[in-house]
Amino acid sequence: MNKSSIAIVAVLALIGGFSISWVVNSNKPVELEDGLWFGDQARALPEFELVTHNSRPLTRPGLTGKWNLIFFGYTHCPDICPASLQTMAEMFTAIEDPDVLEAIQVYFVSVDPERDNAEILAAYVTYFNPAFIGATAPLEKLTPLTRSLGIAHNIRNKSEASTSYDVDHSSAIVLVNPQAEFAGLFSAPHDALALARDMTRIVEHN
Repeated sequence: MNKSSIAIVAVLALIGGFSISWVVNSNKPVELEDGLWFGDQARALPEFELVTHNSRPLTRPGLTGKWNLIFFGYTHCPDICPASLQTMAEMFTAIEDPDVLEAIQVYFVSVDPERDNAEILAAYVTYFNPAFIGATAPLEKLTPLTRSLGIAHNIRNKSEASTSYDVDHSSAIVLVNPQAEFAGLFSAPHDALALARDMTRIVEHN
């Protein structure tokens, strides 16, 4: 074998080595500090239609293209809802890479559509971060989505004589990937710095 042939073989071997390394790394599961990563087990969301606080439709195709963090709650919630939104606001502050920030969208979906109209949602979510989006829908449209994600919610102590009642709901933050697939879950209690590191890993890995 002459010198030129040896050089060609060496270059091909080097390229092959990079290719193998890339495939191995791209298939390697993301190790999260504060959440559960579904990897190849991510599953497509059902078709749904919500309405955002900007009075725009939010459908499954509307979640494509970004990494979406979705929290289900209600604006009258006294504790876990404002705490979780504050945590995600602090997560945004902790992420230093603008490309990572650009790849993430936060949604607050109200499971109390009777009280949480667009105006109330707009004031509520933008208080934590102007980029956050609030959304809701009548329960008959909302439940198929929450059921597919394993998110429980239930209105209790409601009466016709009063608009004051409680809503029980799950406290997890749902991760939806840019293909609109249920890709992971962050269970409470949530930690802003750990969430920032996890989301950075996820975005950079993919």
